[in-house]
Amino acid sequence: MARARAVQGHLTHDGTEFQVRGGNWFGLEGQDDIARPGAMELYIGSVFWADAAHKRTMEQTMKEITAAPLSFNTVRVPVAPQTLVANHPDGLYSRTDVKIRNNDPAYYPYTDALSALEDFLVQLSKNNLYVILDLHSCSNHIGWRAGKIDDGPPWIDANRENYKYKKEDYTCKTGEDAYDKDKWLADIHTLAKLPKKLGIKNIIGIDCFNEPWKYSWSDWADLSKECYDAIAAEDDDLIAVIEGVSGSHEDASGTLVDEPYGDVTTNPNWGENLYGQQFDPIQIPKDRLCFSPHTYGPAVYVQRQFIDQTPACAWLEDDAAGNAKCNLVVQRSNAAVVAELRKGWDDRFGYLHDNGYCVIIGEFGGHTGWPFNNPVKPQAATIWAHLPKDIRYDWEWQNIFVDYLNAKKMTDFLYWSINPESGDTGGLYNHLYTLSNESGWGQWNGLDTEKAGMLGNLK
Repeated sequence: MARARAVQGHLTHDGTEFQVRGGNWFGLEGQDDIARPGAMELYIGSVFWADAAHKRTMEQTMKEITAAPLSFNTVRVPVAPQTLVANHPDGLYSRTDVKIRNNDPAYYPYTDALSALEDFLVQLSKNNLYVILDLHSCSNHIGWRAGKIDDGPPWIDANRENYKYKKEDYTCKTGEDAYDKDKWLADIHTLAKLPKKLGIKNIIGIDCFNEPWKYSWSDWADLSKECYDAIAAEDDDLIAVIEGVSGSHEDASGTLVDEPYGDVTTNPNWGENLYGQQFDPIQIPKDRLCFSPHTYGPAVYVQRQFIDQTPACAWLEDDAAGNAKCNLVVQRSNAAVVAELRKGWDDRFGYLHDNGYCVIIGEFGGHTGWPFNNPVKPQAATIWAHLPKDIRYDWEWQNIFVDYLNAKKMTDFLYWSINPESGDTGGLYNHLYTLSNESGWGQWNGLDTEKAGMLGNLK
């Protein structure tokens, strides 16, 4: 019997329907670090710079996330091309050249990133957790910035203020990190071989490329079909997981031009825009396909739909809007804003669920205290200091989105993230790290009960 299938909008495994409840466990796609460029960091626990009270193992975390209230059954695992190369220098481990930074040899004696990934997948299987593998970038040096398979600078954060991890010296067009469609498809083949190679059955799908925001829908639909063909050639029991594009795409000259996305009152996140599927459908069998939009609130980026559109603030976004003393309107009590957000989500991916497609929310999340309690980005509190101090705007957005998913009965999700080292969102665990306590990096301090409670209600 086929392991994974999409049937009437829901995944089945060996014929039994289940809700995808899970999160992203990131690290092996590479880590920004100017002192150790290209290093891999799988935050699997047992970090060997942590004090004894905060050491943990993979099994400990897996048991915690599978228990109530989270009751997770799935983990999305982002990787980079370098992760899949045995003995790649960016993922080698030795006592003198630590590239898997929290690989404690007393617990996990990995020699390279590939061995860490493979054991991680086996441990997830032993703890009854499904896996979606995610090819997260064209290079571990570049990470989330890549909007296409062969992307290059200038990167989106080239002019980001107060940020030290810029990547203008790296490109996927030429040189060490050169990447193209043939290499991408070869990596998809490698990922699809892992279930048989490792003797595990918990890998249910492959997310073809993270947030392909520089492609037009038409181009991405064609590439998605090639990704599916590569998956099916190796293992016809795996689902192709396909993200959306964005509100613009890169034309032949490298200029960003408009990409249709439906209701223009709200702007899509990278990976959110699946509007084009209704006009140019991907040629993948419906039972082998899950769409996977990404969407975020103001803790990640303050888009125009979160801002009071006064004449002085119209079309301003993020820091520019904060510096102009614009007000934010994203609150559960604001019925008009809630209706606008829902209309945008319906146009871009909700309609697919209505039409019987499998839809898994591949990423959403944020800091519950944004903008006034954000341990990694305290500058937000200064930029938005004019706002009321009793409103937690990103937490409002997260609950608006969860209410929408419940109302749509579209409740398959993968929260970003399980591990708390995400600067934009934090995670499902509290973290001792702050800019004033950098020694707390990697030290987890129990579940965030508010986030866990919110996700526990997503059923």
